Amino acid sequence: MEWLKLTVTTAAAAEEMVSNVLIEAGAQGIQVDDATTGAQLPADQAAVTGFFAEATALTEVAPQVLQNVRDLAEYGFATEDAAISDGSVDDSAWSSAWEKYYHPVRITRYLSVVPRWEKQPAAAPGEIQLIMDPGRAFGTGTHPSTRLTLGLLEGCIRGDESVLDVGTGSGILAIAAMRMGAKSVLATDLEDDAVASAQQNIALNPVDHIEVISSDLLTNVPADAKYKLVLANMLPVVLVPLIPQVPAHLLPGANLLLAGIISEKAPLIKETLLANGFEIAEEHRLGDWVAFRAQLAEAD
Repeated sequence: MEWLKLTVTTAAAAEEMVSNVLIEAGAQGIQVDDATTGAQLPADQAAVTGFFAEATALTEVAPQVLQNVRDLAEYGFATEDAAISDGSVDDSAWSSAWEKYYHPVRITRYLSVVPRWEKQPAAAPGEIQLIMDPGRAFGTGTHPSTRLTLGLLEGCIRGDESVLDVGTGSGILAIAAMRMGAKSVLATDLEDDAVASAQQNIALNPVDHIEVISSDLLTNVPADAKYKLVLANMLPVVLVPLIPQVPAHLLPGANLLLAGIISEKAPLIKETLLANGFEIAEEHRLGDWVAFRAQLAEAD
């Protein structure tokens, strides 16, 4: 089988968002090339390739993809000068390329990500290995926003928490929470592909008590459900309307972890948190990305 491909070259900080644009356009898989993979690109650039079924009309898809990528500039990403190219590749070449770019990697002090096709290495003392197949839902653990969220999660989880993972993507945060001792996780995503991907990844790991549902933010979360920990690794344009909905679902002393925030939008998220009764407990940065741990302010 031959696959068609679209490659978007743009700012490295936007690679996960560009991946999502390609997936929404129908890409069946994503490959990212940047300086860390040996690509001959400046350190601040990445080439994101989406693979499409042979029958796809790329001449119709490509202009809309490029426009959607350039529109990401509204959210603080330097994508105004993004460029796009097309081509084709046979199935065996794509499979080899896909597996070439994902290998076991240590993400935090205790957490490692192991692609499902790799032989699982022996775990070091205290190491927790997350088995992942990113499929059509992004979230392999290597992106700065995911690293930041996992780091915050590792720092605040104590065990036996009820967790809400909003916009679960590949399910990596839900799986990590359970592996670190959470009691239960409700994971939500608006995209059916993400729901399916999360369920598949959950099945690869020794976890249970994770429920994955389709939901637009908290729409399908039971109105009386309350959680000790809420996770959301999404664009600021989604986080802003989410934040006012969260307090009604928090148990006393609960933590809210927010990531997916490009540095230019961090003040907006901070202002929104403060306006909705939260205090900033921690602020972490990695490159151009910011993550917050917030808690509801105690009444005087």
